[in-house]
Amino acid sequence: MREPPAGIVGNIAVGRPVLAISIMAAGLIALGVAGARQLDVNEASLIVSYAASALFVVGLPMSLAAIMPRSTARQIIHVFAVALIGGVLIAADMGLIDFPGPLGAPPASLTYAALALTAFLYALAPLGFNVARLSAASPFAAIIGAVGGAGYLALENLWGSPQGATAIAFALAIGVGAGVSIGADFAKYFAGGAEQKRAAAAGGHSAVAIAAFSLLVVGAFFAVQTFDANFGAVEWRIVWAGITASATAIIAVLITVTGTLAMTPISEQAAVDENYRRIWFSASWRPIRMALPTTTATAVIAIAGVFVIIALFEAGFSAPISLSLFFVLIWAAAAIAFVSLRTSLLIVLLLAVSAILADYTYLIFSLPIPGLAERLAGLALCAIALGHMTVSWRDASEVWRNARDVTENALSDGLRRYLFIVGAGAASLFVSAQSFGWDAGLATTAYFMITAFISLILAPAMMTAMSARIMRY
Repeated sequence: MREPPAGIVGNIAVGRPVLAISIMAAGLIALGVAGARQLDVNEASLIVSYAASALFVVGLPMSLAAIMPRSTARQIIHVFAVALIGGVLIAADMGLIDFPGPLGAPPASLTYAALALTAFLYALAPLGFNVARLSAASPFAAIIGAVGGAGYLALENLWGSPQGATAIAFALAIGVGAGVSIGADFAKYFAGGAEQKRAAAAGGHSAVAIAAFSLLVVGAFFAVQTFDANFGAVEWRIVWAGITASATAIIAVLITVTGTLAMTPISEQAAVDENYRRIWFSASWRPIRMALPTTTATAVIAIAGVFVIIALFEAGFSAPISLSLFFVLIWAAAAIAFVSLRTSLLIVLLLAVSAILADYTYLIFSLPIPGLAERLAGLALCAIALGHMTVSWRDASEVWRNARDVTENALSDGLRRYLFIVGAGAASLFVSAQSFGWDAGLATTAYFMITAFISLILAPAMMTAMSARIMRY
């Protein structure tokens, strides 16, 4: 087989992994310390507190998913032990039992969030078990990157502000997503026969496009958000700070995950697990495939269009100028990063429809619609998650010709990436909301999860319909 491309990023991380990881970690920690020195004691300690909360809510669940045993009996024991420990931590925080140790139990809200993400990742085990193992280092690298980003935010006097809370949540979620992307591509190349180091380098190289798209989306969010808040004046200082915070997490993850995949002894079991996952997904997807021919997919999109029209009449479309500008920037970002107009069109269509139907959902249940900043933040994370899934659709379209084959292979590769970043994104937003007293963080989390769910429901039909239209099948 033809060897997959490695690229400069992959070659650097694989060629000198220990040196690259050491230099990266030292630089990011130094940046975090430099920023902390500009803060008072309470604000500086918040960086450590945030890192600990992120480790507990995001890092620990992904580690537990990575060490999930293969046998059913051991899986039951594993799940029971995790639930028992979680129950003890919650009871200790509520004062029902004494917690041993000097630090005390974490807040019950964080334990509930950690257990929720753990349960979500356990449910994804048949689809994402292999990726969870291969990208186990990603949350820890992302947290190191977030600490470096926190230092830069502190230097810009944004640490602890709503913009800073949003930026650090984006950094953590995007970093985890980049690590999952590297692990997924490594599994694909390794199962295809590539040598371990070559597969690791190719995985790191493949993640560059989605990393670039993520940074462009973050820039688009802060540009539109400050444009709206300042009556038409973009605060470029905030835009650059948000991009820098995410960039530090991405750099940390790219180097760390690629390097650890090159250094860690990996047996042929990784290829076996990847092949098993493909077989499992194909068998599980077959009923949906049979029920979703191109004509049915087109009908589903038409019905969704009817609901969109009804939603526009019933709920309207608040802040149409800002949101339209945001969608245009997302389209341009996807077109530039993925070099594909149809992929960028798919992302924007799914995002716009999800935004309109999400607003209509709030109206149906008589709930207050979140403010524009919260909606933009939720849509930005949703766009990044969609980028992880639709890039697989772009690649599948280059290999398969039948529309349903394109959709099946795209979701087989991209669905796990999408779901991982949805879970990590919701957890990251929640950690920021709890750590910084960011009241709007919970509303942002809810809006993100609603739009992500709507996008997930519509994606298979829209992929099938667009594949048939483009290929004239």
